Amino acid sequence: MNDYGLYYSYKGIGDVLIVIFKDEPVTRSETKDRVTVIYHDEEIIGYNIFNVKDIIKIKSEGMIYLPSSTLIDVINTILINAGVRPLDYIDRSGYYTSKVVGENELSLGDKVISTKTDGLKINDIVVVAMPGAHLPNGEIVKENNAHVCTYKDLGINIEEDKILLLDDDMEIGKDFFSMEER
Repeated sequence: MNDYGLYYSYKGIGDVLIVIFKDEPVTRSETKDRVTVIYHDEEIIGYNIFNVKDIIKIKSEGMIYLPSSTLIDVINTILINAGVRPLDYIDRSGYYTSKVVGENELSLGDKVISTKTDGLKINDIVVVAMPGAHLPNGEIVKENNAHVCTYKDLGINIEEDKILLLDDDMEIGKDFFSMEER
């Protein structure tokens, strides 16, 4: 399984790492060791992994946008020990730097996408979550949509629901989270 989001908030929900595959209603769950497998009908839509800090220290508070291979290795050890399917490594976050090039149009460098650009000006540089990206509220950006990100979406300031404008010298089309120190 390679399309998933990770969420950890010790202050908010306690020592539980949440793995989200799909944004569907929960119909049942099954606990195996320290892992609760969450289903929609017969499809696995997520895992809740309990007592994570006993094994690894997670410094993040909220979404983990581009987890390290070390973190995935630790998570996979827990999942395999519980007899459930491990996670694939993530090499992209789904969040990209983009430039406003027209009304409701953003450039990712090699392609132009359509999305709402209300309140933005031509040449503004923003971060856009592409279809399939996991948002901090648990939603997944729907196909044929893109989402211009706020400070809150990016975990920079959970109170600020204002669009983050980037410096003019930012490289367009790059994974926003791979550009940060990890």
